[in-house]
Amino acid sequence: MKSQTRLGLVRHGQTHANIEHVWHGQTDTALTELGHRQARLLGRHFHRYMEPEVIYASPLQRARLTAEAVAARYSIPVQLDPRLMEFDLGDWEGATFESLRGAGNIMEQLVRNPDFSAPNGESQNLVRKRMVEAIEDITHRHPQQNIVIVAHGVAIGIALSHLIEGDTTRWPNYTKDNTAFSELCLSTNTLLSYNKTDHLEAGDR
Repeated sequence: MKSQTRLGLVRHGQTHANIEHVWHGQTDTALTELGHRQARLLGRHFHRYMEPEVIYASPLQRARLTAEAVAARYSIPVQLDPRLMEFDLGDWEGATFESLRGAGNIMEQLVRNPDFSAPNGESQNLVRKRMVEAIEDITHRHPQQNIVIVAHGVAIGIALSHLIEGDTTRWPNYTKDNTAFSELCLSTNTLLSYNKTDHLEAGDR
Protein backbone atom coordinates (compact mmCIF):
# COMPACT_ATOMS: atom_id res chain seq x y z
CA MET A 1 0.00 0.00 0.00
CA LYS A 2 1.25 3.47 -0.85
CA SER A 3 2.16 5.76 2.02
CA GLN A 4 0.11 8.73 0.84
CA THR A 5 -2.91 9.80 -1.15
CA ARG A 6 -2.22 11.68 -4.37
CA LEU A 7 -4.72 14.14 -5.83
CA GLY A 8 -4.66 15.30 -9.44
CA LEU A 9 -6.94 18.11 -10.61
CA VAL A 10 -7.80 18.46 -14.31
CA ARG A 11 -9.74 21.07 -16.22
CA HIS A 12 -12.00 19.86 -19.03
CA GLY A 13 -11.24 20.14 -22.76
CA GLN A 14 -12.02 23.12 -24.95
CA THR A 15 -15.62 24.26 -25.55
CA HIS A 16 -17.07 26.93 -27.84
CA ALA A 17 -17.69 29.05 -24.74
CA ASN A 18 -13.92 29.05 -24.14
CA ILE A 19 -13.33 30.26 -27.69
CA GLU A 20 -16.05 32.90 -27.51
CA HIS A 21 -15.06 34.09 -24.00
CA VAL A 22 -18.53 33.37 -22.62
CA TRP A 23 -19.33 32.34 -19.04
CA HIS A 24 -21.23 29.06 -19.35
CA GLY A 25 -20.98 28.00 -15.72
CA GLN A 26 -23.47 25.17 -15.30
CA THR A 27 -24.73 25.38 -18.88
CA ASP A 28 -24.01 21.91 -20.29
CA THR A 29 -21.68 22.94 -23.09
CA ALA A 30 -20.25 20.38 -25.52
CA LEU A 31 -16.57 19.90 -26.27
CA THR A 32 -15.27 21.22 -29.58
CA GLU A 33 -13.46 18.92 -32.00
CA LEU A 34 -10.21 20.21 -30.51
CA GLY A 35 -11.60 19.62 -27.02
CA HIS A 36 -12.22 15.94 -27.87
CA ARG A 37 -8.67 15.65 -29.23
CA GLN A 38 -7.24 17.28 -26.10
CA ALA A 39 -9.14 14.74 -23.97
CA ARG A 40 -7.85 11.82 -26.08
CA LEU A 41 -4.28 13.06 -25.74
CA LEU A 42 -4.75 13.52 -22.01
CA GLY A 43 -5.84 9.91 -21.68
CA ARG A 44 -3.05 8.61 -23.91
CA HIS A 45 -0.30 10.37 -21.99
CA PHE A 46 -1.74 10.53 -18.47
CA HIS A 47 0.96 8.17 -17.24
CA ARG A 48 3.32 11.16 -17.46
CA TYR A 49 1.52 12.58 -14.41
CA MET A 50 0.26 9.60 -12.43
CA GLU A 51 -1.38 6.18 -12.71
CA PRO A 52 -4.98 6.94 -11.70
CA GLU A 53 -6.88 4.49 -9.51
CA VAL A 54 -10.01 6.57 -8.90
CA ILE A 55 -11.59 9.18 -11.18
CA TYR A 56 -14.33 11.64 -10.23
CA ALA A 57 -15.88 14.28 -12.47
CA SER A 58 -18.46 17.00 -12.67
CA PRO A 59 -21.56 15.61 -14.42
CA LEU A 60 -21.44 18.40 -17.03
CA GLN A 61 -20.51 16.71 -20.30
CA ARG A 62 -17.35 18.72 -20.94
CA ALA A 63 -15.84 17.39 -17.70
CA ARG A 64 -17.44 13.93 -17.87
CA LEU A 65 -16.20 13.24 -21.41
CA THR A 66 -12.71 14.49 -20.54
CA ALA A 67 -12.67 12.16 -17.52
CA GLU A 68 -13.94 9.23 -19.60
CA ALA A 69 -11.02 9.64 -22.02
CA VAL A 70 -8.64 9.06 -19.10
CA ALA A 71 -10.72 6.37 -17.46
CA ALA A 72 -10.93 4.32 -20.67
CA ARG A 73 -7.14 3.99 -20.70
CA TYR A 74 -7.17 2.43 -17.25
CA SER A 75 -10.47 0.52 -17.42
CA ILE A 76 -11.88 2.28 -14.38
CA PRO A 77 -15.28 3.96 -13.99
CA VAL A 78 -15.90 7.68 -13.79
CA GLN A 79 -17.82 8.62 -10.65
CA LEU A 80 -19.91 11.77 -11.00
CA ASP A 81 -20.30 14.32 -8.22
CA PRO A 82 -22.50 17.41 -8.79
CA ARG A 83 -20.50 19.32 -6.19
CA LEU A 84 -17.71 19.51 -8.79
CA MET A 85 -19.77 21.58 -11.23
CA GLU A 86 -18.71 25.03 -12.41
CA PHE A 87 -19.54 28.37 -10.71
CA ASP A 88 -23.25 28.93 -11.52
CA LEU A 89 -23.94 32.44 -12.79
CA GLY A 90 -27.70 32.02 -12.72
CA ASP A 91 -29.50 34.54 -14.92
CA TRP A 92 -26.17 35.76 -16.30
CA GLU A 93 -25.17 32.40 -17.78
CA GLY A 94 -24.11 32.93 -21.39
CA ALA A 95 -22.86 36.47 -20.85
CA THR A 96 -19.54 37.39 -22.45
CA PHE A 97 -16.63 38.29 -20.19
CA GLU A 98 -16.54 41.67 -21.91
CA SER A 99 -20.14 42.39 -20.93
CA LEU A 100 -19.47 41.27 -17.36
CA ARG A 101 -16.63 43.78 -17.19
CA GLY A 102 -18.98 46.48 -18.43
CA ALA A 103 -22.01 48.01 -16.75
CA GLY A 104 -21.87 47.63 -12.98
CA ASN A 105 -18.41 46.05 -13.17
CA ILE A 106 -19.92 42.65 -12.48
CA MET A 107 -16.67 40.80 -13.13
CA GLU A 108 -14.86 42.77 -10.43
CA GLN A 109 -17.62 41.82 -7.99
CA LEU A 110 -17.35 38.17 -9.02
CA VAL A 111 -13.63 38.30 -8.28
CA ARG A 112 -13.39 40.57 -5.24
CA ASN A 113 -16.58 39.85 -3.28
CA PRO A 114 -16.86 36.25 -2.02
CA ASP A 115 -20.52 36.80 -1.07
CA PHE A 116 -21.61 38.36 -4.36
CA SER A 117 -23.92 36.28 -6.54
CA ALA A 118 -25.83 36.74 -9.77
CA PRO A 119 -29.64 36.53 -9.65
CA ASN A 120 -30.41 32.82 -9.16
CA GLY A 121 -26.69 32.09 -9.11
CA GLU A 122 -23.96 31.22 -6.62
CA SER A 123 -21.34 33.12 -4.67
CA GLN A 124 -17.66 32.19 -4.37
CA ASN A 125 -18.35 31.03 -0.82
CA LEU A 126 -21.01 28.58 -1.98
CA VAL A 127 -18.68 27.20 -4.66
CA ARG A 128 -15.85 26.94 -2.11
CA LYS A 129 -18.04 25.08 0.34
CA ARG A 130 -19.21 22.41 -2.08
CA MET A 131 -15.85 22.02 -3.85
CA VAL A 132 -13.84 21.66 -0.65
CA GLU A 133 -16.43 19.29 0.82
CA ALA A 134 -16.24 17.16 -2.33
CA ILE A 135 -12.43 17.07 -2.29
CA GLU A 136 -12.35 16.17 1.40
CA ASP A 137 -15.03 13.48 1.03
CA ILE A 138 -13.38 11.92 -2.01
CA THR A 139 -9.88 11.85 -0.51
CA HIS A 140 -11.16 10.42 2.79
CA ARG A 141 -13.04 7.74 0.84
CA HIS A 142 -9.91 6.67 -1.05
CA PRO A 143 -6.90 6.79 1.28
CA GLN A 144 -3.48 5.89 -0.17
CA GLN A 145 -4.85 5.96 -3.72
CA ASN A 146 -4.13 8.05 -6.80
CA ILE A 147 -7.24 10.21 -7.26
CA VAL A 148 -8.11 12.31 -10.29
CA ILE A 149 -10.82 14.99 -10.21
CA VAL A 150 -11.94 16.46 -13.54
CA ALA A 151 -13.84 19.71 -13.13
CA HIS A 152 -13.88 23.35 -14.26
CA GLY A 153 -11.53 26.31 -14.33
CA VAL A 154 -13.18 28.73 -11.92
CA ALA A 155 -14.43 26.07 -9.50
CA ILE A 156 -10.96 24.50 -9.25
CA GLY A 157 -9.42 27.98 -8.92
CA ILE A 158 -11.71 28.87 -6.03
CA ALA A 159 -10.90 25.61 -4.25
CA LEU A 160 -7.15 26.03 -4.74
CA SER A 161 -7.08 29.69 -3.70
CA HIS A 162 -8.93 28.77 -0.51
CA LEU A 163 -6.84 25.71 0.33
CA ILE A 164 -3.49 27.30 -0.51
CA GLU A 165 -4.01 30.95 0.46
CA GLY A 166 -7.19 30.96 2.57
CA ASP A 167 -8.66 33.54 0.19
CA THR A 168 -11.16 32.61 -2.52
CA THR A 169 -10.86 36.03 -4.19
CA ARG A 170 -7.42 35.03 -5.46
CA TRP A 171 -8.93 32.42 -7.81
CA PRO A 172 -7.79 34.27 -11.00
CA ASN A 173 -4.21 33.42 -9.94
CA TYR A 174 -5.07 29.75 -10.49
CA THR A 175 -6.34 29.86 -14.05
CA LYS A 176 -5.66 26.69 -16.04
CA ASP A 177 -5.47 25.69 -19.68
CA ASN A 178 -7.91 23.17 -21.13
CA THR A 179 -7.05 19.61 -19.97
CA ALA A 180 -4.19 20.96 -17.83
CA PHE A 181 -3.08 18.74 -14.93
CA SER A 182 -2.18 19.98 -11.44
CA GLU A 183 -1.31 17.99 -8.33
CA LEU A 184 -2.18 19.18 -4.83
CA CYS A 185 -0.29 17.91 -1.79
CA LEU A 186 -3.06 17.19 0.68
CA SER A 187 -0.95 17.26 3.84
CA THR A 188 0.47 20.74 3.23
CA ASN A 189 -2.06 22.24 0.76
CA THR A 190 0.68 23.10 -1.70
CA LEU A 191 0.93 22.52 -5.43
CA LEU A 192 3.40 19.82 -6.49
CA SER A 193 2.73 20.58 -10.15
CA TYR A 194 0.55 23.12 -11.89
CA ASN A 195 -1.08 23.64 -15.29
CA LYS A 196 0.87 20.87 -17.02
CA THR A 197 -0.04 20.25 -20.66
CA ASP A 198 2.83 17.96 -21.71
CA HIS A 199 0.27 15.56 -23.19
CA LEU A 200 -0.73 18.10 -25.83
CA GLU A 201 2.87 18.54 -26.93
CA ALA A 202 3.39 14.77 -27.11
CA GLY A 203 0.64 14.47 -29.70
CA ASP A 204 -0.44 11.11 -31.11
CA ARG A 205 2.90 9.33 -30.82
